[in-house]
Amino acid sequence: MKKTVKILIFLVIAIAITMIVFMKVHTKYNEEIIDEESGMRITLVAGVAIPENGDRNSNSYLIRTKNNKLIVVDGGEIGDADFLLGYIMKYGNGKVDYWYITHPHSDHVGALCELLGRENCNIEVENLYYSFNELKWYEEYDKRGYESEKLMYETLESSKIINKVSCKKNQIINMDNIKCEIIRIANPEVTKSDNGNDSSMVFKMTAVDVDKSMIFLGDGFNYTSKELLEEPEKLKSYAVQMAHHGQNGVKKEVYDAISPKLCFFNAPKWLYDNDNGGGYNSGKWKSIITRGWVEEYGADSICAFEGDKVIKLTKEGYKIIEE
Repeated sequence: MKKTVKILIFLVIAIAITMIVFMKVHTKYNEEIIDEESGMRITLVAGVAIPENGDRNSNSYLIRTKNNKLIVVDGGEIGDADFLLGYIMKYGNGKVDYWYITHPHSDHVGALCELLGRENCNIEVENLYYSFNELKWYEEYDKRGYESEKLMYETLESSKIINKVSCKKNQIINMDNIKCEIIRIANPEVTKSDNGNDSSMVFKMTAVDVDKSMIFLGDGFNYTSKELLEEPEKLKSYAVQMAHHGQNGVKKEVYDAISPKLCFFNAPKWLYDNDNGGGYNSGKWKSIITRGWVEEYGADSICAFEGDKVIKLTKEGYKIIEE
């Protein structure tokens, strides 16, 4: 009898231990699955920023949501078109669910105009979000960018764009687990600045399940800074697309309000180093000043000239992932 009781006790304990171990493994497995699917995955497309591809400025991002909805920000210049197309086919099988444009300069929208203009390029843009001034405004106040802006207006008529949305300030767009807030839109009253760049739309994308944000500043300059600083509490973000390729963009006070931990530089190496051919910091650009701010914040930098990068924002911060 005593022996039978001992055996039963042993079996109960063994079963209890087995169940505890199983629950721990199962919970850990579920957490890994949730972590794998949560947050946002940001692909920085290096494209023409690499010397062998042109050594030029551009601005091109793809973002994937928890359930693999595909978002594009700008897309880059015409030389980036095929690089961008490769990712659109890989991630979206030719379909972009949401495409955001900061402003219609060629180094930001050239690839979009090129791809939608190709007869044999069967991509589809489900939703295009933008904020433009009237075309005549660009003709009068941004003559150097007018041809690109005109082409962008023509591209808006493409049948490959299903839904076009001229954004409003404070507009919220929900995209699966990512929320986009439109913080600033083009302002036709800005006529005495770097006008085309200062027409940039500014927006913040937040992966609500991990509470991490990235703010896109386009090529915002002085007037953009002034407007953003009217509501500095809206700017705080974990990651930031550095304005105007990381030099001579928004004021330091804007970055102070953002308080970033991760800074994306869409720039070739010569611009990042302010090198006009005479070596480090030999040029007139302000990239070294901006880099000093990044160091002050203790933030990490992701640079286009180093090649394509896929960054995943997580609850703990970020990680670079291989695909």
